[in-house]
Amino acid sequence: MSRARSRSLVLALALAVGAPAQGLAGITSTIDGRSLAGTLTVDAEGNAKVGGSQGETALALAEIAGFEPAGAAAVLVTAPHRVWLRSGGEFACTRIAGVAVAAGKPARVALELPSGITFELPIATLRALRQGGDGRPEPTLFAADLKKPAANEDLLYVVKDGKAQRSAVAVTSVGTDTVDFLLRGDAYEFELGGVAAIVFGDNTGVAPDRQQKPRTRLELTTGEQFEGKLLGLDGGSARLRLDEGVELTVQAAKLLRVTVASDRLAWLQDLQPQAQQTPAFDRTWPWTNGRSLGGSGFQLAGRTFSRGIGMVPRTRLTYDLGGRFDRFEAMIGIDDRGGPEAHAVFRVLVDGAVAFESAPMTRGEAAQAVRVDLKKAKSLAIEADFGKNYDLGDHCAFADARVLQQ
Repeated sequence: MSRARSRSLVLALALAVGAPAQGLAGITSTIDGRSLAGTLTVDAEGNAKVGGSQGETALALAEIAGFEPAGAAAVLVTAPHRVWLRSGGEFACTRIAGVAVAAGKPARVALELPSGITFELPIATLRALRQGGDGRPEPTLFAADLKKPAANEDLLYVVKDGKAQRSAVAVTSVGTDTVDFLLRGDAYEFELGGVAAIVFGDNTGVAPDRQQKPRTRLELTTGEQFEGKLLGLDGGSARLRLDEGVELTVQAAKLLRVTVASDRLAWLQDLQPQAQQTPAFDRTWPWTNGRSLGGSGFQLAGRTFSRGIGMVPRTRLTYDLGGRFDRFEAMIGIDDRGGPEAHAVFRVLVDGAVAFESAPMTRGEAAQAVRVDLKKAKSLAIEADFGKNYDLGDHCAFADARVLQQ
């Protein structure tokens, strides 16, 4: 029996015997290593229940590592626009519209996402916005400005009379059809449709306070990702409050994956390591968070992961754990977008000693599960080392890399 068919049978049995009708069917993984097939519900207080063939299992949200809905599959959706938040969020958008100051509310932008979800955000919470579409390439300086914004000025990129212009302004409002701003003390407005991008100044807005853990990330089949406080989950929908205070409802049918971060679980891509690198052919390649060098996420023998660490040999990343965790887990392999001659070795070191070393891995091999006992170690290091071909497209991935407390 194939793995997919076996999983479907497990889910069918779980649903047929004693599963609450209001739950969402799927596989719940816990931080202590269990995999529970059945229907999941989570209430506003963070109390979760999994109903399956063995009855009902009660869990706290902080005990859950992740949840994969049954039958969920990603779909390819394109969106011409993009918005970056000061909180770190980023959204592809099918439409961006302004909402003028009214009824005591500040100037806002209304976003429509590929999933059909719409919501509004104050412009003070935005880091940047980019309007794409046919015939509108990215402004020349946009990427550099996004990486390092001006301190006290907003940068406005417009296309006027066929020419791209970049101006340092103070954006005061975004209306339905216009952007209002101050330029050298004088007030102006510009047609919103002609705005190619805006990068807001470091000090012209403010990032919201982060909500406390456990924090939940919802990944949608259409590619969007939302992170914040989970307000509830059942067979019909998941409800989440962003750090910006916006409460969203996501239809259960559009959920691809749910992951939870708590004090008992930390994803390596959210931690700051110390890096040691040996150049390959006199070139040092950057290590990456949440993506490989070939693009977003990680693709290992056709299996997709949205979290993890990407690196090219020889790279070692060392994390200070402070003796707080008991176990390290990851799925390792060569990204499908790497070179055909890729050949690399993966290692895990605990307090400086090698605790795991893989056989040489090549592109196309199935992802290998790695689990290493940490025993409250002070440091953890992950390493990708040269194989026999001395780095010819070795896009190595420690996908879903995480440390856990038991």
